[in-house]
Amino acid sequence: MLIYRFRVNASDSEDFIREIDIQPNQSLLEFHHILVETAELKGTTGASFFMTDKKNRINHEITLKSTKKQIRRFDDDLGEVVLETKTLPLMKDTRIKNLIEDPHQRLVYQVQGKEPLTFQIDLYKIIQSENYISYPRVSRKQGEIKKIRDILPQPTVPEIEIPAAVPKPPKSRPPVQVKPEVISKLDSIEENIDEISLIDKELSEILEEEAPVQIEIESQVSTSDDMEEAGYGEEGQIEHMDEFGDIDQIEQRYSNYREDSDDF
Repeated sequence: MLIYRFRVNASDSEDFIREIDIQPNQSLLEFHHILVETAELKGTTGASFFMTDKKNRINHEITLKSTKKQIRRFDDDLGEVVLETKTLPLMKDTRIKNLIEDPHQRLVYQVQGKEPLTFQIDLYKIIQSENYISYPRVSRKQGEIKKIRDILPQPTVPEIEIPAAVPKPPKSRPPVQVKPEVISKLDSIEENIDEISLIDKELSEILEEEAPVQIEIESQVSTSDDMEEAGYGEEGQIEHMDEFGDIDQIEQRYSNYREDSDDF
């Protein structure tokens, strides 16, 4: 049995390549299922195959779901272009062998959903089937589909400046209202001059008692007169060491000063 081998390329991913083997009597619906599986086309809501001519112009559409579409055609009787509503053929009713009109037949496959994508499908080879192999199958897999969020620029959200909060003015308190009868009572109070004088006198006495005591400290610094009374006159000053010949003489000379100092 002969097998069709198609090469699939993605328009948005240059490194994406799939080679799919499928039997001629299998349907486009089976081709669609294996494409969704190998390309990981999640969230697909619709899909279509398009036939192309030798100049790669799309001229025939086959859909996944039943769809009615308005088609423009030239009416020979009217001599003008008219619109007519036509129900498009379904994938499940279309066999692969009925689409092959050229040894290098080209198809276009489009999927709709969150990430609409377009694939180019070319008849690559016609080979012999292998025993115990189920079809369709993926014979070559290279690259992955670029997600639409990686292809399209992400919209930027403009920054909104939030105005600073305006402080609320403090609430003004109402003035205290004094009753007239209270004012009249305050006016009626008379000052007692004798009582005020007595209070001032008592405060003065308390302040005098708590005043700090000044203590006179006698100076402990000895004057020259004190030095003379203690026996340390000019004769008591120590001469230069060179004037003495022997340390014993120095000790004997100053022993008198130590004895005099013990008396004090």
